[in-house]
Amino acid sequence: MREWVELPDALRPDARRLATELRCLKDHSGLSLTALAGQTSYSKSSWERYFNGKALPPRQAVLALGELVGAEPARLTALWEDATIAWKQRGAAERATATAPVDSVDDEPRSTPAPVARPSRPALHRRGRVAIAAASLLACAGAGVFVTLDQGSGPRDRTGRENAASSPTRQLETSCFSDSCTAKDPKQTGCAGDAWTAALTRIHGVYVELRYSDACKAAWARISWGRPGDVAQVVADHGRTLRAKVHYDTDVYTAMTVAMTPSGARACTTLTVGDHGCTQPGGTERLTEPPNPPTTPSPLRYGQPRTALSSTSTSFPECQPVSYLGLWWRVLVQE
Repeated sequence: MREWVELPDALRPDARRLATELRCLKDHSGLSLTALAGQTSYSKSSWERYFNGKALPPRQAVLALGELVGAEPARLTALWEDATIAWKQRGAAERATATAPVDSVDDEPRSTPAPVARPSRPALHRRGRVAIAAASLLACAGAGVFVTLDQGSGPRDRTGRENAASSPTRQLETSCFSDSCTAKDPKQTGCAGDAWTAALTRIHGVYVELRYSDACKAAWARISWGRPGDVAQVVADHGRTLRAKVHYDTDVYTAMTVAMTPSGARACTTLTVGDHGCTQPGGTERLTEPPNPPTTPSPLRYGQPRTALSSTSTSFPECQPVSYLGLWWRVLVQE
């Protein structure tokens, strides 16, 4: 695996998140910069700038890299859109600094000021850089440390999951409510911060959950212990159905649908083996989430061992915890 240089300190969290994700995808592709340039319409030097946070990559470049390793296009597009906003904000801040008026100099004689000690860099900044480096290592080189990540914090984080870390001392911040949450990602909107399991069932060894956010009045489906090709569905009382497919590893969650109460939706799954099933409508009891899947994929579910491709995919999902890195960053900078 390539040893990456540290990303620039001035890179904003969302832009940093995209650059780290691109690095992960490149590492999993096994391609050199020269080989990557040969398989895309972007030069070696362009990719070097994108990976090292020196320039914002075009959306098509991000999708082209994702296509080489089978990454989810919708998720990469969302990361790119957030990074685009971050780059624009950085540019505006730099322009404002460049055009700021210089304070006038007072010609009055004054006594020689005492030497001012140069302040040391805040310990928090140093800790932030260490934490970011550690998170990046977990995201790109932590294969086998955990099988799946909830894209959040806690003792049972798993890839493809929507959980987001929220400090108990801070009020949950969300960017949507009720109807405005429809078809949006619960993690990106902050709705995953108070998510809980309102309904749960198991279909042919696959756990199917209805997840619910009281803050957003929205619900979504999540499946775990699945396999590539399995589909999660959230079915609302008003008739709308949203789907998401497992592209690698074992977990996936759907976008949200409006549900003023948990009983306004159900979670369903359609498995590659042909089975289909749903939970009951959500209840008021907060159910225990499913356990982590075994570290070694079990052949018992389908009666035969998995193929070499699916067994090696266990290491690939560690790209998705880039959002986990963003959460660490936000917690550190807010302290």
